[in-house]
Amino acid sequence: MPPNATTLFSDRHTILDQLAKADLVVGAVLIRDARTPRLVRREDLKLMKPGAVVVDVAVDQGGCFATTHAITHAELTYLVDMTSTYALCNATLPHGLQLANHGLGEAPEHNPELLSAINIHRGEVTNLAVADTFGLPHQPFLPREAHGSN
Repeated sequence: MPPNATTLFSDRHTILDQLAKADLVVGAVLIRDARTPRLVRREDLKLMKPGAVVVDVAVDQGGCFATTHAITHAELTYLVDMTSTYALCNATLPHGLQLANHGLGEAPEHNPELLSAINIHRGEVTNLAVADTFGLPHQPFLPREAHGSN
């Protein structure tokens, strides 16, 4: 982690304490094959400073903020009492560029983390936890089948 980033255990006391101090809170909770627990309640967000940002990267597994809801590529962000547009763009742009430069079939070869981030391909749910959360059939993603479908 960079020196200006802090990771802490997500107990209730620590979450409330840090929400009041943070400029940016990234919800990055993952419980494999299960729905993400809601760790931050709607009323907790009122503790945050004006202009503070939350980013819920656990959105595909249900999200760890009470205000998280399903999104589309047409509407990646939404305003609750704050917005995360800049933080989200900074975090996702490098991955988007890798996908643009190498295509979906080859990008995971350059960055294996991308493989775990693919949740839907050709209309099929490729992430087991997402499929289970929403009661949908699961179809594993196979990079070699994605060649030519950039």
